[in-house]
Amino acid sequence: MNRNTGAGIAGLVGVALNVVAVVALRDMPHAYRPGDMAAWLAELQAQPHATQLSAWAFTIGLVALAAFAGGLALAVANRRTLAVTDRRNLAVVGAVFFGGGAMLDAAGTMAPIGALYVEPSAGLALLWLTLLLDSAFNGLLAIGLLCLASALRTDDGWPAPLRWLGYVAGVASMPVALQFSSDSFAKLLAVSAPLWLAWVTWTSVLLLRGRRAGLD
Repeated sequence: MNRNTGAGIAGLVGVALNVVAVVALRDMPHAYRPGDMAAWLAELQAQPHATQLSAWAFTIGLVALAAFAGGLALAVANRRTLAVTDRRNLAVVGAVFFGGGAMLDAAGTMAPIGALYVEPSAGLALLWLTLLLDSAFNGLLAIGLLCLASALRTDDGWPAPLRWLGYVAGVASMPVALQFSSDSFAKLLAVSAPLWLAWVTWTSVLLLRGRRAGLD
């Protein structure tokens, strides 16, 4: 183990649980899409167990991602060869946006469970809440990714392709912040999510490898 092991594990747990949550929604094509919220409500009422699994997986996974972001910022700040303090600042700012966005999103991912037990009008309101918070997460995630990617430099042991993947994932996530307004923006998650999940996975593996990756 090394000083970055916790952050690496948190990142991989966050990725795994987000995948579990998405798989649980596979039979709910209207989930997290504003075009027909009533259809989403009907779908989750028809599949309460999948709804609860998805909600719990999203919530725990997002909190794990927040821990990952904080741990990554510490890993960057603790690098002895770090010559430019701006990189530390970028890492901290990136972690605040990434981690803060994840925690904000987690505040709403349990709302679909609540929608199972209230009147339809209240259930729709809860679904709108979780959709808006998820939209906010994607916007904050985009900023966080761009800042964190800028802080991960090759002279500190981070591979250049990782930095560029972070840039691409950040740019791809920006329009998803508008998913509350249109199904077209919501569908872009199919592009942005695999990119940022891949970035978190790769970064987490490097954190776990520690000295062998030159990061301890």
